[in-house]
Amino acid sequence: MSLYCNSLNANLESCVCTSTECQRKGRCCECVRNHRAHGNLPACLRP
Repeated sequence: MSLYCNSLNANLESCVCTSTECQRKGRCCECVRNHRAHGNLPACLRP
């Protein structure tokens, strides 16, 4: 997991994830990759 993300602050402004302890929050590429690996969608892609 990378520690740097150019868009982190902008991503966090519109992030609808309710997890307060997720290390991937705001790091969209890592978040989507993790959810896909587990066969589900992150909150921002759910209807």
